[in-house]
Amino acid sequence: MLFNSFEFFLFFITFLVVYFSLPPRFQPFVMLIGSYIFYMGWRPSFALLLALTTVVDYTTGLMMAGSRTEAGRKWAMITALTINLGVLATVKYLDFMIANVIGLAGLVGYPMPDYALGIILPVGISFYTFQSIGYTLDVYNRRIEAERNFIAYAQYVAFFPQLVAGPIERAAHMLPQFHQTHTLKFENVPPGLWLIGYGLFKKMCVADALAPVVNGVFAEPQAYSGTYNLIAGFAFILQVYGDFSGYSDIARGVARIMGFDLMINFRQPFFATSISDLWRRWNISLISWFRDYLYFPLGGSKGGELKAARNIMIVWLASGLWHGAAWTYVAWGFYYGVWLIVERHFTRHIYPERWLGTRLTSVLGCFWAIAIFTIGEIIFRAPTFGHALAMFQSFGSFGPLSYGTFKVLGLPSFELALVCLSVLILFVVDYHIARRPDRLAALVAVPRLPMVAGVGLCYYVLLFGVMGRIEFIYFQF
Repeated sequence: MLFNSFEFFLFFITFLVVYFSLPPRFQPFVMLIGSYIFYMGWRPSFALLLALTTVVDYTTGLMMAGSRTEAGRKWAMITALTINLGVLATVKYLDFMIANVIGLAGLVGYPMPDYALGIILPVGISFYTFQSIGYTLDVYNRRIEAERNFIAYAQYVAFFPQLVAGPIERAAHMLPQFHQTHTLKFENVPPGLWLIGYGLFKKMCVADALAPVVNGVFAEPQAYSGTYNLIAGFAFILQVYGDFSGYSDIARGVARIMGFDLMINFRQPFFATSISDLWRRWNISLISWFRDYLYFPLGGSKGGELKAARNIMIVWLASGLWHGAAWTYVAWGFYYGVWLIVERHFTRHIYPERWLGTRLTSVLGCFWAIAIFTIGEIIFRAPTFGHALAMFQSFGSFGPLSYGTFKVLGLPSFELALVCLSVLILFVVDYHIARRPDRLAALVAVPRLPMVAGVGLCYYVLLFGVMGRIEFIYFQF
């Protein structure tokens, strides 16, 4: 059930009517049943793994809380991690490992038949597994108390607005909200609708409108000049931003209407002034998860520059693997690990602000971050290393642009003008959110202007948004 579908809004309206019509004591059960109905819209069997994760981590959390010895607590924690990571590794990486073993055997002269199992990856499994693991580690490290209300914990794992693509929430933030009584409050509706509308704009008017160019060029990069390959690289970072941040905005808006608060997952990353700053603004919930549950436990930056570099590289290789079972994702993680280590050393020992001044350093840092990010996302998006190499090689031969090429790629003149306008609107809004929030606040205070702007946004999305049932990119992770 996609956020950008009429089926979802029919489901959501029905859910709201039932949720707020019943007495508060029934709301937790409605939320849990509704979340499972939403998730089973993809494949009913996926709900079994979701339920398994919920039962395992709820039970081991109680075991840790009730254990009188540290060994017992550790055993319960290891059991939870083993089951969670074992399930994730099986459904997400087993076929990948089998394929690599078969390939390696063929290289050394021992050909083997294809034993691929064809396992279907459950939607959102990486997101809810990491969220549940975070709860387990927080209980083990005594950051929070174990949740004793099973229905509350089951809601935390299966909460439908952020179930399939995050943000990856923390138990300390979300679990208390499932113990509260929620009523439909008017003050939650306008900001919730705005988040939903802006998220749909990002998804349907930016991400999905750019998809034909991205898909066409990345499928056959050798057929296009460096100009088109570079445009496709820029188009993809805009596509994935509009797609993923759009999902996060819709999730926050849906939750807000129901009275729940979800964390912000994107903070205008294209206005970052360095690679590290960009990754503090992009997919914040995942990056902070790796920081708190992997980087810091490994020692963080303590112990000198070499250990800090080692820990950065481990985190980014793990992040690459989290995204998928492909060597291109591993290379993507290695690429960012290297550049973050280089940038860390440069800023700590060269002090660019001293030589260039703060303003010029920020401007150059913004261009630097976007350039490095574009190259990294080409590696991320390319189907194979061969496709990525073909794109990079094409950058040595830039050629003129042709209207006919864009038309063949699915963007004739009117659609091309629309997507350019949508990207311009996106950057203007993000600029004001990032750099001029005072101006936005003044506009919001103008009588009736937010309502007029909201109606205009609805018309724009309905008239010019891509209405095809295009899934969100991060559903595959």
